[in-house]
Amino acid sequence: MTTSALIPCHDRKRLQQASTLLLLLAAVLGSRPAPGQPVKPPRAANLPAELSAAVPELERKVWDKRPIQIALPVNRERLVTFTVPVQVELPPDLDASLLRTQIVADTNSGTIYWTALKPFKVHRVQVQDMVSHNVYLVDIAASTAVSDTTRIEVSVPGGQTEASSQPVTAANSPVVDQVNVDPVALTRLAAQHLYAPARLLQLPDGVYPSPVRQQTTTQLYQGGALEATPVMAWRASGLTVTAVKLVNVTGHDLILDPRNLRGHWQTATFQHNVLLPQGSPRDTTAVYLISSGSFQETLGGY
Repeated sequence: MTTSALIPCHDRKRLQQASTLLLLLAAVLGSRPAPGQPVKPPRAANLPAELSAAVPELERKVWDKRPIQIALPVNRERLVTFTVPVQVELPPDLDASLLRTQIVADTNSGTIYWTALKPFKVHRVQVQDMVSHNVYLVDIAASTAVSDTTRIEVSVPGGQTEASSQPVTAANSPVVDQVNVDPVALTRLAAQHLYAPARLLQLPDGVYPSPVRQQTTTQLYQGGALEATPVMAWRASGLTVTAVKLVNVTGHDLILDPRNLRGHWQTATFQHNVLLPQGSPRDTTAVYLISSGSFQETLGGY
């Protein structure tokens, strides 16, 4: 007769349960490190899916009439995309020694490339829709404690989503196939004719070259800090867009502000809004001016 045969059935079940608990306890104690030994962190492969997910590459924000809060790292670029084409107005004390700003806009969206060169406290920046002229407020600050460079997308009610925006160029097709004749489209066309390869350029129906006197003046920008030379112009549906070459003739950095332009322009878009001192590789840019008349007529008696 075996020993198990002498133990009642209900006692055998209790012994089996106790043995199972002892085995589990031994396994837990055996997996713990000895005193003084470092604890190994869990590997990502062993974490639950919700904890091991990759850091998102896009941070989404929605304009709800409250200022958008953006923290910038120092000496690292951060991109902010609006779902409408935009231009930026910086406060006077946020100069080129603190912040570098570049803007790339098409008919559906605008991306701001911000690089803080030094830490600075919160500044309020006005971002303007180039079509509706609505203004969106952004509070930006820079700190060495910030390391996040995740791209930010700001959705604007009524604006196009990023997924619906079309690329500016295609490898084997003309830069311009069809264009709606509005200030944004004309500005885009002018920029392409300055910077895109000539083999990709063509004018859409309804847009015609307009004669322009390529005469340099210092009267376009208040203070005489810039030499301005009209380069090319086009006309469509009563609007004229003029591409004007700008050269910084001063010995210091210059932040371009459209409010300093003389003349009655409907819109003004700078290719870059910061120019380095005269003689540097980045002392030159372009501005695209929309008006109802020619460049000379709109500049007037200045």
